[in-house]
Amino acid sequence: MRTLLTLCLCLLFEFSYAQCNPFYNFKEGSTWEITNYTDKEKVTSRQVNTVKSLTETSSGWEATLAFKSYDKKDKLELENEIEMTCDDGTISMDMSRFFPQEMMESFEDMDLQIDTENMVIPENLNVGDELPDASITISGQIPFTMETKITDRKVEGKESITTPAGTFECYKVSYKIISKTMMSIEMKGTDWIAKDVGMVKAESYKQNGKLQGVSLLTSFE
Repeated sequence: MRTLLTLCLCLLFEFSYAQCNPFYNFKEGSTWEITNYTDKEKVTSRQVNTVKSLTETSSGWEATLAFKSYDKKDKLELENEIEMTCDDGTISMDMSRFFPQEMMESFEDMDLQIDTENMVIPENLNVGDELPDASITISGQIPFTMETKITDRKVEGKESITTPAGTFECYKVSYKIISKTMMSIEMKGTDWIAKDVGMVKAESYKQNGKLQGVSLLTSFE
């Protein structure tokens, strides 16, 4: 049985994790699912994410997230881990979600150099705020360098979003996605993020402005 002191320390650590940034209230073992759809609402894939480890630091926390990716037939395609940190109220997120999953799989056994400028989410968001750019560059055992930049990030407003996981009050953040390989392609995206759960919904748009795909939070534990 836990002693009163141990229980108090656990509550204190959970409180400190939560206070680092209100948008990601992580606990070790937390699991959530993101399901991806076409513009016609057909399922293309889903990702199950789990907080594998969570370590307190002097200015926040460091987390290792394990994720499993499944195709539209619910066949396991990829398992991997990514790192996420919270430092003095700012979340720093891995940029790999902006590369196609099948492309990341094809690189699995290659000797590559991956340089990132992670996407950050500050602890306070206000409508009209402009957020820092982010990028990921992959080079090495491939015929050309691939780069994705996220620019012009802006908090457009606040909206109530309903998904299979529930209804959430969200901040709407728009941005540009610039991908460079042998040619440059510019697209647009929008994320809706909520306190305690992070991303609830994301949309991507083609160069002509038409909706390309939608990602929704479909479960959260």
